[in-house]
Amino acid sequence: MNKKEFIKKAIDSSNAFYSHQTEAIAVNPNIWDFKLREYEEQNLVVTNLAEMYDFRNAGVDYTITVDDTPSAAAALTETVDITITAFSTRNVTYTPTEQGAAYQLTRKEAVRAFFNVAERMVKKLGYALATRKDDLAISVASAGAGNSVLVNSKSATTDLASTDTLNYASITKSARLIEDDLYTPKYLVVNPTGKQQILDLTTVHKANEFGTRDAIARGYVTDLFGLQVFVTQNIATASNVAEALVFGVSRTGEGALGYAIKRDPMIEREYHARGRFWDIVAHEEYDFQVLHPNGICTLSHYA
Repeated sequence: MNKKEFIKKAIDSSNAFYSHQTEAIAVNPNIWDFKLREYEEQNLVVTNLAEMYDFRNAGVDYTITVDDTPSAAAALTETVDITITAFSTRNVTYTPTEQGAAYQLTRKEAVRAFFNVAERMVKKLGYALATRKDDLAISVASAGAGNSVLVNSKSATTDLASTDTLNYASITKSARLIEDDLYTPKYLVVNPTGKQQILDLTTVHKANEFGTRDAIARGYVTDLFGLQVFVTQNIATASNVAEALVFGVSRTGEGALGYAIKRDPMIEREYHARGRFWDIVAHEEYDFQVLHPNGICTLSHYA
């Protein structure tokens, strides 16, 4: 076989692997699945702070066992038996539901575009899934929080005035309430307005109180009095009020918020020949539940 024959054989449609072939069409969605997950993970904030449970198997509802507060040790007397303490647990049930988003791509758009429209759509779908997931995480955490603080000890959110912005006293009080219930405060989640209010505190530029001056210079929030500070746009502002969240972990290291995966994010495509367009659909299945209500504190402030 000469060179020309070898090249022809290599690119012959009966031997080569083309994207329009049945096998390739079956493989491509799997490639997009990985892209979708990557784009989603890049935009997740609160979900990454949750205790994760893998339920990617048969079933509808899933019940897990959560440890209650550990019992305290006591002084012992020689020859006297140690008192037996009951091992206390409780159950939390997850019911995963489907969440998704979709776009349509016409053949004309695909042919005339100067960029890969399908990939751009997958990026946006990943962002949409991430936003939806963090929205649900925040909603569940806020509704199930066992502690709450209003800045400057106000009685109701309607009492918050423009001077009631995030301050050290409200943050440390939120952490103390969690500690009082025998949990360890670990994360503070704020929206961009809350981030600005923290950065505007007069003493925040002291490296020993905030973390490092390098973090301030780059314009993002890191550690504040032992709390890892995260910023998300998914905490909405309503009537000039925003609700930050402080998360703790149990003394045995379990997160206060639980995240159960039933099905990974995936892409499915369907071509409509008469309309000459593709449906590009992204969807996944999961659920959030509060595992330790007293390990979460809402912190309301003027925004």
